[in-house]
Amino acid sequence: MNNNIEKEYKILITKEQFETLYNSYGNPPFRLQENVYYDTADFNIRRTKGSMRIRDVNNEHIFTLKIHSPNGLLEYEKNVSSNSIDSLNDEEIISLFNKYDIHGPFQRITSLKTQRAIIYTEYAELCFDISSYNGITDYEIEYEYKKDHDGLTVFKDILSKINVVYTSNCTSKVQRAMNSLNN
Repeated sequence: MNNNIEKEYKILITKEQFETLYNSYGNPPFRLQENVYYDTADFNIRRTKGSMRIRDVNNEHIFTLKIHSPNGLLEYEKNVSSNSIDSLNDEEIISLFNKYDIHGPFQRITSLKTQRAIIYTEYAELCFDISSYNGITDYEIEYEYKKDHDGLTVFKDILSKINVVYTSNCTSKVQRAMNSLNN
């Protein structure tokens, strides 16, 4: 199972700002990602500000568990056989749940689809995300580290092209999808 400390900057912007910035990078191709989020019956993962999903992309199903730690957001990933609760019965995943005292039963809590285009750089991935959930579409720019560097300055410079000032990360996709259920 792969794991790392997730480090990223992300911001929601308007459709027009998104299109301007996207076009300035030569219109990289979009890939569809379908995300189904799961949690325990008592929302234990969500209460600790973590998340668990299975993402379908390029005919693969990728399990991800994000857990807060003193060092940052730990992200665990593993390919699984399907996007279903049954995939959570994998031996490695069960071991991970035991490590973090996560116990089922599990339930599907929400889903969303993201069209993602990626610009790969030496130090990071610049992601252009169009996400749809519960009748809502939003536009997000994400700058995800691959190597240590002054990513904040780079991200701010990227956003300056569309006159947007970064102050803090926007809420996560799963949180936005969950919030839309309560409206």
